[in-house]
Amino acid sequence: MDDLLQIKETVIDAGLKKEYKFFQISDMHMSFVDKESSLVDIKEKERSLAQWTSMKRDYAERFGEFCDERYDIEASSIFESLTDFALRVGSDALIFSGDIIDRVTDSSLRYMRNFIKNYPIPVIYCPGNHAWTDEYGNFRNMYSRFSDIIKNPAFDVYDFGEFEIVTVDNGRKEITPYQLDRMREEIDSGKKIVLVLHAPLNLYEFGAETGKILDPYFLMGSEGDSENAFEFVRLVKENDSHFICVLAGHIHAAQEYKITPNLMQITTSSGLIGAGRQIIIK
Repeated sequence: MDDLLQIKETVIDAGLKKEYKFFQISDMHMSFVDKESSLVDIKEKERSLAQWTSMKRDYAERFGEFCDERYDIEASSIFESLTDFALRVGSDALIFSGDIIDRVTDSSLRYMRNFIKNYPIPVIYCPGNHAWTDEYGNFRNMYSRFSDIIKNPAFDVYDFGEFEIVTVDNGRKEITPYQLDRMREEIDSGKKIVLVLHAPLNLYEFGAETGKILDPYFLMGSEGDSENAFEFVRLVKENDSHFICVLAGHIHAAQEYKITPNLMQITTSSGLIGAGRQIIIK
């Protein structure tokens, strides 16, 4: 299925001693059923497939990306091709920037546990807004259900020696005092940071260009967002020299724009259309 993959590559010169390769996947919106699935799980999968068949085309059309009837297949099949590709190109880790599963169902969680357990390289998993939606469509905190999948869904740190990858759950475009304090601590540590979010930051060129196409729902730091959300955006903006880049998803489009004159924000389009991004940091 490699002919369905739409892979972007980004190379960032951060002045490191060696080269690191990462592979980013976002917005797969997968649903699963298995022999233990409930009737709710089965109905959820039917709902998800019907919804995303049309929505993925809408997103692709907005951003001039490619999507045709060949993508009307199980999202998990495309996911397997993307994750196989990540291994073939020698990635040091796989980065999920949110909405890998469409709702938090028992069967979807079983799949992700098994995948992460058996995948031969580290999986860095940042939640998205759909990680807050249960099998019944209720919107609530689901951290406890991810406890054996993500070490700390709210704020996690992965140390690569010369730099660290920090994941922050901003799927609801909300930031807690705990997340603000942790972000300040990591900035003060002096280590370079690759910041992984789900919702992109509404700053500078990125906000201006993406805002022409999408409404404020998609960008954190837009009118109506909380004071904490704006404070987080300010922290990144005023400490941009501490960051190597910002990686995000949510907008279902491949974008690379500056969020300060010295810092790029990079989004990867939806895995539903075979999108992935190879990120080389050197």
